[in-house]
Amino acid sequence: MDNKEMMQRLTDKVGREKAIELVLQAYNTELVTTWLSRLEPGKPLGGPKRHDHLGDALRRVVEVCELTVGSLGR
Repeated sequence: MDNKEMMQRLTDKVGREKAIELVLQAYNTELVTTWLSRLEPGKPLGGPKRHDHLGDALRRVVEVCELTVGSLGR
């Protein structure tokens, strides 16, 4: 399932504004988690990795919605 499909399913279940709010909060959490992991002492810094923070955020929100609202129609 791609990002557009996940967002559409979220929008169908919780409405456009709530879906945007939930994904934005999850996206910010993904960014902060990435930044914090880079600040851990003694952790080797690898080369730059490109993470799909938006995709990760969408997947997290979909997982939570499936637990609370029911299936989002996989």
